[in-house]
Amino acid sequence: MRILPYILILFTLSFTSCTKVIDIDLPTAEPRLVVEGNLDFNKMGDTDTVFVKLSLTTDYFNTEIPPVNNAIVRISDKQGNQFLLRELAQTGSYYTTEIAKPVDGDTFKLQVEYDNDLYEATETYSSSPEILEITQKRERYFEKDYYVLRVYYQDTPRATQNLNYYYFFYQYASTAPQPRVLSNEYSKGNKMESLFIIDEDARPGEKVEIEFAQISRNYHDFAMSFFDAIGNGGGPFQVPSGRIIGNMKNKTTPEKEALGYFRVIEKQTATHTIFEQSKQ
Repeated sequence: MRILPYILILFTLSFTSCTKVIDIDLPTAEPRLVVEGNLDFNKMGDTDTVFVKLSLTTDYFNTEIPPVNNAIVRISDKQGNQFLLRELAQTGSYYTTEIAKPVDGDTFKLQVEYDNDLYEATETYSSSPEILEITQKRERYFEKDYYVLRVYYQDTPRATQNLNYYYFFYQYASTAPQPRVLSNEYSKGNKMESLFIIDEDARPGEKVEIEFAQISRNYHDFAMSFFDAIGNGGGPFQVPSGRIIGNMKNKTTPEKEALGYFRVIEKQTATHTIFEQSKQ
């Protein structure tokens, strides 16, 4: 009749062991340069303030993104003009206000010198079509009401490329931003639209910030790969889907790849204010 005490002891040990903290020793990879090169020109105006943000990769559980300070960052155009970017207060953000707005087909080269390595990327500028109209409609899907925004623009096929590619960025209230990319594969030469769906709990007067631009195929493909990777979700035990490589190349140590992308776009911005509509 001594079995019961032994069982109680076993259960006690089992539950005690469940509360033990387990330290997982994850491998630490060598930090790599991350480049957010946004040569974004406004639809209106001849010059703009353009930024290149530099940081380093870090451990999975580290919430602090280390900036890259004191790098040499320059942009050159096809005429051979070079523009040296200045760092903004040790933030890792480098900027210039001296680059004139380009024309279709102009190319730019970004060069970053950091930690004895030279990184380079070249990208071509494409102008963007106008945003023609933004509409709002209350629509019902799966027994739930939504506000649906539609952004319209005119696609114009180009002789120099098979397809056109577009980029949208939606920011509503305090929700996570929603970037997206698309092509004119099935709408060449037609009026195109992009949809943004907002929950029915949206309040009249709240605003949706919209960015729109025509982009290169390379940037479209990079963004698609990036969205696919982050869309997989997962946690610390998920197997990585693979390193997403952009157009920044290490000319000094090729095997020491940089992450990120250098883009050159004509960006439009618009703000839509939500207004009250009756349910369907």
